[in-house]
Amino acid sequence: MDNAALFKELRRENGLTQKQVANYLHMDRSTYAYYEIGRTKPTIEFLMALARLYGVSLNKLLGAQPAREPREGAGMLFPELSREEQKLVLCFRCMDAAQRKALLGEY
Repeated sequence: MDNAALFKELRRENGLTQKQVANYLHMDRSTYAYYEIGRTKPTIEFLMALARLYGVSLNKLLGAQPAREPREGAGMLFPELSREEQKLVLCFRCMDAAQRKALLGEY
């Protein structure tokens, strides 16, 4: 699997939209979409940010490991959290500052 397909697969596995991932990466959605279709080659900074977002290794993003790694229990970044709680954390991280403030009731 190439990088572009892997980026899309990881995003979908984690229930995120291109816009949410783009917000996390501080870029426009269309810019992120270019990574998913392979039009733009990823930089190391981009790969490091995706690795942090999805809780995967750089090796996985570089194709040095199988596209899917077995997950036991909740897995990912916070093994003590349920899958639903992990998705909430990921969604929060993908929000821009205004969305976070609105969610937390900080005006």
